[in-house]
Amino acid sequence: MTAGDRQRRADAADALCSAAFADARTGPDPRGVALVAVGGYGRRELAPHSDLDLVLVHARDVDVSELAARVWYPLWDAGVDLDHAVRALPEVAAAAGADVRVALGLLDARHVAGDPTVTLRLRTDLLAEWRRGARDRLPALHALVASRGRRVGELAHVAVPDLKESTGGLRDATVLKALVATWLVDVPHTDLERCRRRLLDVRDVLHEVAGRSTDRVGPELWGDLAAGLGLADGAAAQRHVRETGRRVTHLSRLTWRRVASVSVTDRLTTRGRSATLARSPGRERRPVLDPVAPGLAVSAGEVVLDAAAQPAAEPLLLLRAAAEAAERDLVLAPATAARLARECPDVAEPWASDGRNLLVRLLASGPGLLAVWETLDETGALARLLPEWERVRLLPHASSVHRYTVDRHLVETCVEASRLTRRVGRPDVLLVTALLHDIGKGGDLDHCVAGEPLAVAISERLGFAVRDIELIGRLVRHHLLLAEVATTRDLRDSDTLEHVAERVVDVDTLTLLAVLTEADARATSARAWSAWRAGLVADLTRRVRAELSADAVRSRRRHGDGGGGGCTTEAGRPGYP
Repeated sequence: MTAGDRQRRADAADALCSAAFADARTGPDPRGVALVAVGGYGRRELAPHSDLDLVLVHARDVDVSELAARVWYPLWDAGVDLDHAVRALPEVAAAAGADVRVALGLLDARHVAGDPTVTLRLRTDLLAEWRRGARDRLPALHALVASRGRRVGELAHVAVPDLKESTGGLRDATVLKALVATWLVDVPHTDLERCRRRLLDVRDVLHEVAGRSTDRVGPELWGDLAAGLGLADGAAAQRHVRETGRRVTHLSRLTWRRVASVSVTDRLTTRGRSATLARSPGRERRPVLDPVAPGLAVSAGEVVLDAAAQPAAEPLLLLRAAAEAAERDLVLAPATAARLARECPDVAEPWASDGRNLLVRLLASGPGLLAVWETLDETGALARLLPEWERVRLLPHASSVHRYTVDRHLVETCVEASRLTRRVGRPDVLLVTALLHDIGKGGDLDHCVAGEPLAVAISERLGFAVRDIELIGRLVRHHLLLAEVATTRDLRDSDTLEHVAERVVDVDTLTLLAVLTEADARATSARAWSAWRAGLVADLTRRVRAELSADAVRSRRRHGDGGGGGCTTEAGRPGYP
């Protein structure tokens, strides 16, 4: 499937619709009436089972009721799936003004048949109004995009992605094109079009494989998609689709952040505070730089390098830029991240405490981590910091309970863990373990077993102390222990408690494991951390804590006044040699 196939389908549909319009007329072509394609049909992007979006547009004083019926019925008789409307020109403008979704579809209006001056007037008026009212309408559009993302999830990470509705899908790509049409922001055109065409190719194959109009890719369809796309297997098809979706998501998030920055700038300009940031096309804009850290500044809502930055002499500048952006919930400018990835020297191994602390700050930043981590991954900077990430990059989970791919799940676990750090004595250990707990996935060996040596090696590279390295390895090895035992064994059985106590060793490790268990489950899905499951894990943790505390008391007695380990004074009190 190629763009040429879509063009041929659109041409065939145009011929059918033009013939229906011509047959419907009772005399010469009526003036003031046009048959207009909108939406995907307007863009000539028809998939094998797409419907046709058509609007019969007419001037106010033209009666088209009988003409409309004579146009639609032949198309229905031909088996066309039709989404149709009849509107006077003023009604079209009113509908676009009342519903931003209608406006988006009409931006792609294309003449099919009838009076071309009507279509020209329609397109000219709609585009002019879109640009005039963009600043007022963009908040509603952004809310619509965000709501859809919460409802459907991200194309790159959800178990059953929707090529059209998921965040990073075709609808987001259409919105980006509409944002460019406002003249308020720019989007890398070549990159966006490449991604759009990839997704359109996938949707074409999906329609052929499914034999119907659908945008959802079920697990059973990946193999057939791979064959249709000329890829090796279902895993390759998943990576192809998810990488494309993630790129569109990245472009979308950056663009919306820049839209927000433009809105703030406009308010400041209106108040007379910043005449240097006017946004009209063709005028130069001098960015205002606010220093935030050595070598770094904020410009238009993005963390960038300042003039004094020397990446080639500062190995930690990449980590510092990422941490500053995430903590402030700002964009890490992609060009900045890419430059730092190219020019910063490698951090000396094992890392010193200042580098490790910057990483922990990044992981502890909360929701701001998501977009920054995405930028690090997209620009190749993440490979410099954590090369092991490639093994889990866009890797689907085998269990349907997971709502994200493995890599996104790990970042979400860090976000959840950042909210729970006050409950542990070692937040740094918790956050690094949250990042690494599923790093062993992607092979044939049990991921807890495979992940332990990987986590140990990474922790050594990060410069943790020996005891901390062992602790991180133990937490990764047993990160499923509490959830599995709590839901499958009798918590009143002493053997159950001993089984857990032997593996967690001490109360501090148990506390870390309990918090990691909660963060892991919350990042998995809502049903993975139900009140029932949370109660069972809490009960098990309480019982094992009591068991470990009792063991500690018994151990102290054995090695103190119980004989054999210590020495006593004449009064019988514990003494020291």
